[in-house]
Amino acid sequence: MAKPCAVLIVEDEPLIREVFEYVLTGEGCEVSLASDGASMRAACASGDFDVVVLDIALPGGESGIHLADEAAASGRGVILITGHHDHYEAVARSGYRYLFKPFRVEALVQAIHDLLEAENAGCTMKGRG
Repeated sequence: MAKPCAVLIVEDEPLIREVFEYVLTGEGCEVSLASDGASMRAACASGDFDVVVLDIALPGGESGIHLADEAAASGRGVILITGHHDHYEAVARSGYRYLFKPFRVEALVQAIHDLLEAENAGCTMKGRG
């Protein structure tokens, strides 16, 4: 039996983090939260995540694309999210899956499912297996 999908949400807006956590936990995922690049690195150092959902506009001035590259370098799937449509070209060129805010949480669930399926990650989401 496959293990539950482990997801790290990296988002500086507390309400958005909480909504994502609620929805993804309901989908059977193990969810951890981070609010910036430093907390993402600390979580990645201590946890084994299948997917990192990463807001590219985080406090501290770090590049979200650079953070995505760090997460991907350790074998994690990456989904970028942003509300800044002026980032479209950079996000599209990054090669990572991405969603522009606002989006329906179902779109995030589907993006995670599609990523796991494409990477044959060996983990599952509830009812998606």
